[in-house]
Amino acid sequence: MSEIESIIQKYLQGKTSEEENQQLHQWMQQSPENKKRLFAEKDIWDSYSFHSNLKKYEVTPELELLKKRIEPKQATISLRKILRIAAILIVTFGLGWASRFASFSPETAEVIMQEIFVPKGQVNQVFLADGTRIWINSETKLITPSVFSTNERVVKLNGEAFFEVAKDAKRPFRVEVHGQQIEVLGTSFNVRAYENSNVIETTLATGQIQLKIGGQTTLLEPGEQSLFNKTEKQLAISKVNPETFSSWKDGRYEFHNEDLLEVFKVVERWYDVEITADEDYFRGMHFSGVIKRNKDANHFLELLNLTVPVRYEIKAEKIKISKK
Repeated sequence: MSEIESIIQKYLQGKTSEEENQQLHQWMQQSPENKKRLFAEKDIWDSYSFHSNLKKYEVTPELELLKKRIEPKQATISLRKILRIAAILIVTFGLGWASRFASFSPETAEVIMQEIFVPKGQVNQVFLADGTRIWINSETKLITPSVFSTNERVVKLNGEAFFEVAKDAKRPFRVEVHGQQIEVLGTSFNVRAYENSNVIETTLATGQIQLKIGGQTTLLEPGEQSLFNKTEKQLAISKVNPETFSSWKDGRYEFHNEDLLEVFKVVERWYDVEITADEDYFRGMHFSGVIKRNKDANHFLELLNLTVPVRYEIKAEKIKISKK
């Protein structure tokens, strides 16, 4: 067994060290096939773990057995979805390339503030004039100028996005989110900063970023995550696996002991549904699991019911969840 295979097995069981997480991240960056392989195996393992005691099973034989049970299914796409994708491509192409042509003379070009809004149930991707690539999650608003200035690049975010920032030593890239500013030169990171959430979550994958809150500046290194409480004005830094917090751009959302009320909000945005639940009853509860874009909200409800016995009622896009 190779070293990377051993690390993958430990990762699936949540037993990797910080050094091993870094090795795994570097291996994933080497090729898209590596990333697909890890996600595929983790999908199998995560799904299986909800129904069995992992301590009783060996990783390798169980994965091989489960892989054999999976039959490839032909994907279908509706006309409505095709039109939606076409519209996204037009917006993305127009924003990126129109900005590129204008950016040849930023001193004289007219700067127009452009607002990109991604509604519930969608995930979009855009390229900015400087080559920066941004994945934008559901119910998120991004404001960016048509042309960046000669000394800085500034965008505003309300929601969640993953940034791959193009390097430009002369023009730092800044993301403004609810009183917090994130400054980088060239790096990749995820930001979750929804208006209806009390926490701003910033997770660094590569490079280095500066967080500026009031008069305080904090540096984040790869594999670190900051949680800023907007009410208490408190900042906490912890070590995490960055891939977990950006997996949504690849069609999956991973939750690790996350506040259940916050999970409800994510589900609402991802599946374009409205959830009604007894907040007093569910407050303080946590949820771990994986939800996917190619499945509907029923998938989440079934997983939830394995963790917390609940009753749920679905009427069109409205879901009512109550204790069983």
